[in-house]
Amino acid sequence: MNLTRYRQLFIDQARNHLEEMGSALIALERDPGGQEATDAIAVLFRMVHSIKGTAASLGFDAISTFAHRLEDWLDPVRDGAPLDCAKLDLLDDAIGEFERMLAGVSRDGSPPPAGDGWEARLVRDPGPVMSSEPATAQEATESDAPAISASVSVAAEKLDRFLASVGELMQHQSRFEGLHRASPVWDGHRELGDELERMAHAVRELRRRCLEIRTTPLRGRLGRLPRVAARLARDLGKQLELEISGAEVEVDRSLLDALEEPLLHLLRNAVDHGIETPEEREAQGKDPTGRIRVRAARAGSRLRLTLEDDGRGIDVDAIRARAVERGLLPEEVAEDLPPARVFELVFEAGLSSRERAGSVSGRGVGLDAVRRAIEAQRGTVALLSRAGQGTRCEIDLPLMVALQRVLVLEIRGEVVALPSTSVESVVAVCEGTLERSGDEAFFVFKDEPIPVIDLGPRVGLSAPAADADSALVFVESRGLRVGLRVDAVIADREVFVRRVPAVLEPIGLLAGVAILPSGIPVFLLDPGALIGEPA
Repeated sequence: MNLTRYRQLFIDQARNHLEEMGSALIALERDPGGQEATDAIAVLFRMVHSIKGTAASLGFDAISTFAHRLEDWLDPVRDGAPLDCAKLDLLDDAIGEFERMLAGVSRDGSPPPAGDGWEARLVRDPGPVMSSEPATAQEATESDAPAISASVSVAAEKLDRFLASVGELMQHQSRFEGLHRASPVWDGHRELGDELERMAHAVRELRRRCLEIRTTPLRGRLGRLPRVAARLARDLGKQLELEISGAEVEVDRSLLDALEEPLLHLLRNAVDHGIETPEEREAQGKDPTGRIRVRAARAGSRLRLTLEDDGRGIDVDAIRARAVERGLLPEEVAEDLPPARVFELVFEAGLSSRERAGSVSGRGVGLDAVRRAIEAQRGTVALLSRAGQGTRCEIDLPLMVALQRVLVLEIRGEVVALPSTSVESVVAVCEGTLERSGDEAFFVFKDEPIPVIDLGPRVGLSAPAADADSALVFVESRGLRVGLRVDAVIADREVFVRRVPAVLEPIGLLAGVAILPSGIPVFLLDPGALIGEPA
């Protein structure tokens, strides 16, 4: 029997089981001796048992053996043995070990063996035990396999190709409509026009359903945060409540993996460096229990994520001093820099307001990696903070990576595009309105001199004629704002975006290939790379 087709279904279901195990651990932390704890232990045992049996039926012996040992270890707990912090940590680590093994199945088709030390850690405590026999592939029949899930799993690559095909269909349908409108020979053929309208409706519905397939709830990534926060708070001697809202918001599946590490790092920063100890909070007149709120919400075609704590906040003066010390800013500039700009400096590599970085995290240490991960998904991240009151991190991302709004531009007869989310405004200019100092040009926008870059030379084309009228597209990335000079702005469009072909990936200026409604592919430029390139 070929069970390969059930592999992805097993991975999806196992991850759901691990999510339930994580929720059960939070319940055990919250109520270690009550009915909620009894129910949570039953959930833990049931999820491990399910993973064991299904893994064995598919021949994933490393996972089934690990699950069997964990199941045996849980037996005394189920029969009343006490759960201390060390045992809760072991269960938390076991969830991580399962996740590592599932990643191996997804990547290589088979799981790696359990890591070193697990055999010793899963030595069963003495007590009343009912040993469970490990499941075997022989005992698992084919009738067990379809019970994995009532869903169908599709490889991400196939889904991307399907989405691209739907995009091409939309382009052909749009061109067909254009030809119909432009050709007088079809005048009077109302039936054809009606049929085209029905086809357009069907294509739009296909597009909508295709995008639904591509999305999944955030719950799968946000669900891990509570147990990470609870364990870290306990290790640091802090009291903490974590509130999550918006976990039902659906996003592009490709965003989930990209969001996991940035969110975990921001959470660790908030617990470690943001939330004070109970004694410190009481001395400041605060509730001894700190609070962190994680919220997700849709805003049009964008995802807005915020992670906010009510801790000590960021020391603006300390950040200014660090920036001067590291040579990022002259002292006189740092003194006049408004707080909003100072917070942007926190994302510079190695910049921290603390004398020493903690072993868990550092406000500013590693945040450069957070920013890179978010920007790689065409998103932005910003910090807001008030001393003594807390810090809020705001993340803005496209809900759909494959579907984006872009600004279509013309440069020396060529057409390119920019992500609309990076564009602040557009103004028409003539050469006389630009101020020049040597080779540099500036435009005074809202009483602020903004550097101007001719986009043509940046992308291998010539610059506009000195006396030619043009347009300035003001973009901002990583706290830097510039005006990109182009010949004309053509339109603002929602388009399908494909990955950059492998042969062009070394060209750092490219963020993708945007397919215009006419069917013409144009390069989508990366604003951050444009600003970062030397003039």
